[in-house]
Amino acid sequence: MIAGGFSPPTELLVVMEAAAGRMLPSLDEEDQSELIELGEKLVVAGEEVVEESDLVPLRATDPGSFGGLLSSVSESLLGGVTRVDTGDLYRLINRIVEVSLDAEALADLSLVSIEGSDPELFRRSWRSQMSRLSGSITDIQEQAVALADVSFSEAVATFPQFIRYLGRRMDKDVRFELEGEDIQLDRQIVDLLREPLRHLVVNAVDHGIEDAEVRVAAGKPATGIVKVAVEVVNERVEVSVSDDGAGIDWEAVEELAAGKGISFVRTDMTPVLFQHGFTTSSSQTDFSGTGDGLAAARDEIESVHGVIDIESVRGRGTTVTLNLPLSMVLQNVVVVATGDQFWGIPEAYVEAAMPLSKAELHATDSGRELHFESTAVPCVSLSEAVGDDPGVTETELLVVSTRSGLLAVTVSELIDRRRVAVKNLGPILEGSGHVTGAALLGGGQVLVVLDPNFLGLIALERPRLAGRKPRVLVVDDSAGVRQLLSATLNGAGFDVDVAGGAREAVVAMEADGIDAMVIDYSMPRSNGVELVRAMRASDVKVPIVMVSGVATSEEKQAAWEAGVDAYIDKFDLRQGVLTLTLKRLIGISEEADTA
Repeated sequence: MIAGGFSPPTELLVVMEAAAGRMLPSLDEEDQSELIELGEKLVVAGEEVVEESDLVPLRATDPGSFGGLLSSVSESLLGGVTRVDTGDLYRLINRIVEVSLDAEALADLSLVSIEGSDPELFRRSWRSQMSRLSGSITDIQEQAVALADVSFSEAVATFPQFIRYLGRRMDKDVRFELEGEDIQLDRQIVDLLREPLRHLVVNAVDHGIEDAEVRVAAGKPATGIVKVAVEVVNERVEVSVSDDGAGIDWEAVEELAAGKGISFVRTDMTPVLFQHGFTTSSSQTDFSGTGDGLAAARDEIESVHGVIDIESVRGRGTTVTLNLPLSMVLQNVVVVATGDQFWGIPEAYVEAAMPLSKAELHATDSGRELHFESTAVPCVSLSEAVGDDPGVTETELLVVSTRSGLLAVTVSELIDRRRVAVKNLGPILEGSGHVTGAALLGGGQVLVVLDPNFLGLIALERPRLAGRKPRVLVVDDSAGVRQLLSATLNGAGFDVDVAGGAREAVVAMEADGIDAMVIDYSMPRSNGVELVRAMRASDVKVPIVMVSGVATSEEKQAAWEAGVDAYIDKFDLRQGVLTLTLKRLIGISEEADTA
């Protein structure tokens, strides 16, 4: 970012990176022509930034849907300008015009049956028009998303110079190869890939490529090869960083893991490599030795529901593959249900699906296990893992990949595979562990997106209160908000009841066992303050948390006077403040901040 709150175009950033990458090696060389050339480019690019009207003020982060409970993924990583091909833009405009005409024809068809009195002919015409409209909307969606695409080469523009620099500093002869650089990807994915790829390239040169004499003695060419390749496979992006070096010494990894007390499975040692602070280096250098490179890369990739995998053969080299969504805006999820709650599991994590009746399940002392591809895979119930009703009937099973290995998950129903626009949780709801985001399905319905890495852990981490889970009544007129809050609070260890308004809340409170209430300020007929006042007048003494994104300071004061125990603005930036506040008020946690 430059002065005045503006973001420079990508071309300037690339030149800046390249110039910075050449500064240190140039100090050891007499010929500094390359650095001088990059400096000149930097000046020219900077002048173009000032002269052209490319700069767009960075917009404030979109608070997202549901009054700030969700945040927008599309603007969470990116601000500034994306250049768009004029032809693509006008093709999109033409498509929108066509959809508008289709919608008008459909509206006409709904008002007057132009086909006459034949109901069957009318139904066929209606279905045909709806199918046409649906296809057009999908086409527009894909074209609109593609407008933000850029070439993958932008992520690796400085890598040739960077790898030459690494080779000189480490006294190794290394050649860089790039494949698929012209593939167009979501700009946010390209921006996100820069740092993880840099970590992986450093590892390849430092840990993978041997010294020239060692390579020659092993029958290899003196020059080592580091290759970055990208391809689109089944609506996913696969990026690999490979080297033809020494490969990973798995015996050394096992010995170090045992010495550090890190648990592992001998048949798959790769999870150990992703432990923060784990390294096989005997000393720390300017480039490696901290043990955080792979862990940082994994965290970045998993933040967008991606998967990272390592394959290595001793003496032949290592390949690290990153599997990411094709778009940050649209992501593929497998939709499942537990009771009447819908959940989404990122498709990249799902290895297999089958009816529960055909699964080879066995009871063990520690729970159920699935016999899958000659391996015993632990099995958990999704409803129990997320704190739902444990009595829900489950008929389907998924095998999902997690950091600790494969996990079998039983669900009530396997709905379908769907491409959805996923939004991150806002700060108020962050930190629940198993929930990473949500997608809107239409009609106010919410698809809560799960993180498979926490599915096996959440059941053990849920708090308990006097031998049972505390019950919270959520009162909100939005079905989507009720669904989102229920999923988040269930996973945090609460039993959740819901009410769509004051009347339903009064009925729900007549039953015993409610330990706390979460009330929305703005509701039809009776607002939250009036409901709180009525509850306190009826001698309801349970803690009440009010959540609002619309109330004025005077209205907030009225809420305190009515008797709320905590008031949370939906734009509150404290992470997980709703869950922590409830725990503090109920008396099951001392770690919460004062609300």
